[in-house]
Amino acid sequence: MAIKTTMTFTRPSTDIPWYEPSESFTIYNKATYIDTGKRTWVERTESEDGFSLINVSIMADEAAVKEYSKDSNIQGFLNARDLYCIQNNISLTREQEEV
Repeated sequence: MAIKTTMTFTRPSTDIPWYEPSESFTIYNKATYIDTGKRTWVERTESEDGFSLINVSIMADEAAVKEYSKDSNIQGFLNARDLYCIQNNISLTREQEEV
């Protein structure tokens, strides 16, 4: 069964830019997960007031979720993103559900 992940980032000020992944990560993620059908990018939506950003993606199945979470390239990205969020007081909530 597919796994839908919804991540909501909330920043204290619209003066703080959202974290943007590196080009190398984007290329790697696309080639390794999106182009292979393991991950589908559904949407990226900013709230009307600009304080929240919602990212929704779907992993093909539990095996794809595990592979993604164990991938050292992905972990490097997640660590960089999380550090940026901590340094800029951006909170993150994450919800997963089977779809």
